[in-house]
Formats: sequence, C-alpha cells, structure tokens
Amino acid sequence: MNNFPVPYPDELIYSLVARAGIRSAITSPKQLLEKVFGDRKVIATLDLPSHLSAISNLLVNTGKFDIQRLIYEHTMFPIYAPFIDESIRLRALKGMGSRSKSSVHLMLGAVASVVKTSDNFRSCSLCVAEQKQKYGESYWSRLWQLPSLPCCPIHGLLNQSLTSYHDNRHTFHLYDQIKCNIPLNKDNNDKKLLHYLAKKAQEVLLLPCQKSPTKYQWSKFYNHLAHDFGCGKGIKQVSHEMITERVINKVVIPELAVDFNMDTNWLRTIFRHHRKAFSYLQHLTVWSAFIPDMTVNEIIKEVKKKGQISVTVTKSLKAESESIEEKRIKWRNLISTRSIKKARLLSGGGALYAWLYRNDKEWLLTFNRLHHAQPIERNKKVDWSARDSVLTKQLLRIIDQLDAVIEGPRRSKSFLLKQLKHSSTVSKKLFLFPLLASILNKYQESILEFQARRLAIAVISMSQTGEGISRWQLMRSASLPKERILPIVDKLLDWVVTESNTK
Repeated sequence: MNNFPVPYPDELIYSLVARAGIRSAITSPKQLLEKVFGDRKVIATLDLPSHLSAISNLLVNTGKFDIQRLIYEHTMFPIYAPFIDESIRLRALKGMGSRSKSSVHLMLGAVASVVKTSDNFRSCSLCVAEQKQKYGESYWSRLWQLPSLPCCPIHGLLNQSLTSYHDNRHTFHLYDQIKCNIPLNKDNNDKKLLHYLAKKAQEVLLLPCQKSPTKYQWSKFYNHLAHDFGCGKGIKQVSHEMITERVINKVVIPELAVDFNMDTNWLRTIFRHHRKAFSYLQHLTVWSAFIPDMTVNEIIKEVKKKGQISVTVTKSLKAESESIEEKRIKWRNLISTRSIKKARLLSGGGALYAWLYRNDKEWLLTFNRLHHAQPIERNKKVDWSARDSVLTKQLLRIIDQLDAVIEGPRRSKSFLLKQLKHSSTVSKKLFLFPLLASILNKYQESILEFQARRLAIAVISMSQTGEGISRWQLMRSASLPKERILPIVDKLLDWVVTESNTK
C-alpha cells in the first residue's frame, strides 16, 4: 500500500489504519483490510490489535517502526506488560505481531478482568485542538482509552460518544467521523484522584520494553511495603484492616469497590501470595495510598530487586542410612499385602510415602515400578460373533412379518433396529455385528420404495370405493407433495391415473 501514514505520538494502530483509508480514498472496509493487512477478515481492534507485522512492513522505509515499537508505543499493551508473567508477555508480543484470533485478550486477562476497556469512543477536546494545531489533523490517542479510567492525564475528564467501535467489526472509524459530546462528570475529589491515576497510567504506558517481574517479586514487594508503613503483623503477615483504612479513601473506580464481607476481595489478595496478575488500576490505587511520590519506573526497579524465588533440591543430611533402611523395610511390609494406592491410604502410609519421596525418591520410584499391581486379564464376557448370528436371525423373522403387511412407516435402518431388543446398545456397537449390518443395508426401505408403497396403499384404498381416481386425490391420500415426489414415482402415478380412467 502506497502513501501509508506515519503514526503520531501515542496514536493507536486503530487510528493509523483509519487515516490510511482516508489518505488512499478507500471507502470500503473490506478493501482497506485487503490493502493494509492482506486479509479481509481482520477485526478492527482498538486496544490490543494483531497482524502488526503487516503495519511494520508498510513502515519499513522509515527504519523506526518494528513490531515491538508499534506494540509499546501505539497499543494498550504496556499497561498489562509489567504485571504478567514473562512467558505470557513474550507470547502476547508474538501473537500481536501475527494472527492471534483474540487470544491476546485472553492471555493478558483483559476478558476476565473487572477493569474493562470502554466499548464507546472517548476523547479530550483540548488534546484534539492541540493535535490540529500541531499536525493539521486529529487522531485517536491511546491516553483516552485507558480501561475504566475516563480521564486525560494532561487535561482531565474526557468526553464520550454514543458510538461503539464494535458496531461494525471490520470498520476503522476516523476521529472526525465520531462525535464525542457527552461529558463525564465527577466530584472534585474524584477528579483529583482520577487525574493522578491517569498520570501514573501514562508513566506505565511510557515504560520501555523490559522483562516482567515475577509473581514472587510482586508478592515480596507488597509484603515489604505493608511492613515499611507499619501495616505488618509479625515477621511475614500483614494487617489487612490497617491496609484497608489506608487505601479505601483512594478507591475512586466503581469496579474496584472493596467488598468487606469477602475474605478474597482484591485488596486482601494483592497483599497475599500472588497466584494471578492484577490490573494496572489495582496496582496504581495501592501505590497512590502508600508511595504516591515514587515514579512508576522507580517502583518497577524496586520490585525487581526483590529476591528471585529459588527452588533447590537438596538431599536431607539428617536422614541417616539406618533411618532410611528402616523406612524402606516399613514400606516393603506395607506393599507386600496390598497395592501402592491402598498403602498410601492407610494410617501412617501417606506420611511414610511422603518421607521416602523427599529423602529417598530414586529408590521409592524404582521399587514401586517393580511392584505395581498387574492388571487382571479378563475373560471375554460376550461372544460377539454368536450374538451377531442371533440378532440377524431375529431381524430376518421381523422382516418376513413386515413383508406380509403393506401398511406402516418407512422400514429404514433405524426403524428395523428399533424392532430388536436392546436396540440402543446394538446401534452403538453395530461395528461388532457385520452380518447384521449387511442385512440392514440389504433390506432397508429406500425413499423410492416407501413412496411407491404409499402410492399402492392409496390406490388399493380408493379402488375399493369404486369411484374414479384423480391425480390430486392420489397424491393427497399417499402424502406425496409435488416438491418431494421422485421422478419414477411421478411416472408411476401418471400411469395409475391413466389406466384407471381408461377402465
């Protein structure tokens, strides 16, 4: 695509593609996707777009915009990056560069998070005026689309539109096409806190690409933070009541309201051992209460200083050889009369197994491998060949009985099967009955045969009245609509009508 625009500072990829469409005079959304991405199925995503390798290729002549820079400077990815595992961060970077199929939102926790990205467009009128004065046009800034934070870090509260960018999943809307004229009103105290959070969020967005701290480091950081500000209880525990008193006045986002009746509310959980990632707003809210003057960059550096969790496998020096041999003898005695699983369920059996696993793992696993209970070889309970023969004979008798009766529903394969005893089981295991299956295929009634039989029933019924036979009467009596009647049956119907009228 020629004449592709260069992104402005903090411009979203969504806005960049929209401007490219205007610059190239492309009005069709699908045609724009084909030109930019080479794929007409790309979804117009505001916060975490994918297929960024195509954008990078279009900007290759600038020598500046590789995929990583596009992600960190022109998407909302940086507000997730410091708070997720390093492995997830790398997977998300790879997914955004290629075709991710919305998996990036899932792996970053954006879908399940209480902090949601607004569906409606938001903008700052003062920022727009500055953009037009400086660049001659306006664009969508990522500073306006912070999840659950409707505040510009420079000018304050934002305006919102009634238009959702989900209205057309393939359309990239230019700023001038959307009217953001609904002001978002807040109390003065809330405005100050929102403005502070927006500034801190901007600092998070401006963080360079770097390795993410681990969950262990975040856990240690918040534990030390609580103790440093007198909210500790003992050496390792923290006082959640004191933390709540300090933080509760800083919670201005409705989604982050703390439920004191729940022992697992987010404020308690963030000061415990981290088993999941928390949203940027939850971190910022806590920081605003404890360390409001520290920059985000300083906080991240402090978190990374916390010790890495070390997992070392050490052999117990306390376990003497005599003690180990004694434990082995006890385990042998347990296994001699019962299976390994049952031995572990006995009183003391589980503790003995755990001790050996920690102190004598190699011997335990080798010994257990040699003493696994051998599977009992079961005799065949069913002679499928004999049963196949019996069922086939039953079916042939049923078919003989049905041949003597002209009336009745279509004798399809399922109908014939249902005449047998335990038909449901037989139908599921039909592959074990080859003889029965061949008889079913041979004697099942086709649609042609069924229509002909219905016609014969109708002819016999109407001939007994002694009146003339008309075509429409036969079709109605035989339930043969003209849309579904087969050609051969249709000819047979004409012949019956002709012959009856001749006579």
